[in-house]
Amino acid sequence: MEEAGYRSQRMDKDIMYKFARVAYDEDNEELTEGTHIQLYMEELHNKDPVHHLPQQYIMASRVSILLRGLGHAVHQSRSVAKAWKEIAVKALEEEEKN
Repeated sequence: MEEAGYRSQRMDKDIMYKFARVAYDEDNEELTEGTHIQLYMEELHNKDPVHHLPQQYIMASRVSILLRGLGHAVHQSRSVAKAWKEIAVKALEEEEKN
């Protein structure tokens, strides 16, 4: 998160991890502590307010959350990070070459 340009008031590592999991990977009642995802994200923000979220990652987060919402609707929860892992690794390898 730090390398990507995420900045928050306290840069609390635990909050950053939770934010990343919910924004880019998965959500479930255990992860969100039984709270609706929107309320959970607001709670994280209240604990450590986000000052900067890189624009290029906002759409990835939105797509992740929308895909998971569709999955929940059909009772097929998924980890988006696991699904995108191969693509992400290839993209990072290409970036390193350039």
